[in-house]
Amino acid sequence: MAEFFIGRQPIFDKDLKLYAYELLFRNGFKNFRPDSVDDDSATAQVIITAFTEIGLANLVGDRLAFVNLPYKFISEPGLLPMHPDQVVLEMLETVAIDDNTVKGINDLSNRGFSIALDDFSYSPAYAQIMPAIDVIKLDITQTDQAHWAQTIAQLRGFGCKILAEKVETQDEFEILKDLGVDYYQGYFFAKPKVISGKRLTSNKLSLLQMLAKLNEPSTDLDTLSDLISKDVAISVKSLTYVNSPASGLNRTVDSVKEAIVYLGRETVKRWVNLFIMASVDGKPEELMTLALVRAKFCELLAKTAEIDGADAYFTVGLFSILDALMDTPLHEVLDQMAVTDEMRTALIRHSGDKGNALRCAMDLEFGFAQGQTFRELDEYVISDLHIEAMRWAEAAMQDLGHR
Repeated sequence: MAEFFIGRQPIFDKDLKLYAYELLFRNGFKNFRPDSVDDDSATAQVIITAFTEIGLANLVGDRLAFVNLPYKFISEPGLLPMHPDQVVLEMLETVAIDDNTVKGINDLSNRGFSIALDDFSYSPAYAQIMPAIDVIKLDITQTDQAHWAQTIAQLRGFGCKILAEKVETQDEFEILKDLGVDYYQGYFFAKPKVISGKRLTSNKLSLLQMLAKLNEPSTDLDTLSDLISKDVAISVKSLTYVNSPASGLNRTVDSVKEAIVYLGRETVKRWVNLFIMASVDGKPEELMTLALVRAKFCELLAKTAEIDGADAYFTVGLFSILDALMDTPLHEVLDQMAVTDEMRTALIRHSGDKGNALRCAMDLEFGFAQGQTFRELDEYVISDLHIEAMRWAEAAMQDLGHR
């Protein structure tokens, strides 16, 4: 069982009463975020840890939670699955202002989220989003103290609350308080505290299977709940979230199926997408796309050739990238899994119908389309099926915000 870590830094009001916590990604007890983790993965892991593992109430009590928001989550606001009641979304200073940003911020504001701007420095590009902004964070180390009064007066003109960050001395606090700053954050008050615990890890492959099934309109509720029930981690996280105050439900849910019914297909899809983003450990999106293309292509081959058990062909295609996903030789991964001898042979030796289907998929990836056959299917049919599989995989990734 893996550990999770999350930084929690308090934010105070002018009377030094606790107002909120900013939640920060950490990968250990050292109080910093490693450069190897990108903003998207960091945000996904913070959301998952806060809402489905620790529980927001256990992490921040009845206070607000500030969560950093990179460009991806703003331009694709549908990725956020949680309710807005206790959350302030903090747009990072690295986010470029464009049409997607403007639309995303307005969408999130309309959904009821409070929005903060981190390390804010005004430019005309911000004019379109300022009506939706609730809090402006001012990094006082980036402005000469002699200009604090002028800067704060300018920020007041936007009608937002002002949060001074990186406050490190009593004198700084007193000056900022006299200037009417609303909230404060910095080492003078408290350094971020790293909270840790044990994490139930999801099988990355089961996440891909869920991603695929969620994008199949024909997948019914029973199939979906059965699939999720087979992943202990996601089952536990789903029930934890549904039964937390953050979900807004005023009764206890004790079955995965009921949790899915309450959350709804789209919300489940958002959570699964976050689990994937948080668990790929630096693996490129193209690897997930490749797995889905192979899986769908093998399934289409079986269906078109009228072979029973097309789902097993889908699984062979999906399992074929396990070595790259796990950074472990394929035969060693399979040793730890309950797979049939037929599937193992198909994956390692590419023999039998399933192995031939996989080999066909791999050949097509290298452009070897001419002369390909599978059962009675010729190269033209096979090529068309591969194109169909690529389109399906691309659509699945787009639908879940990966494109």
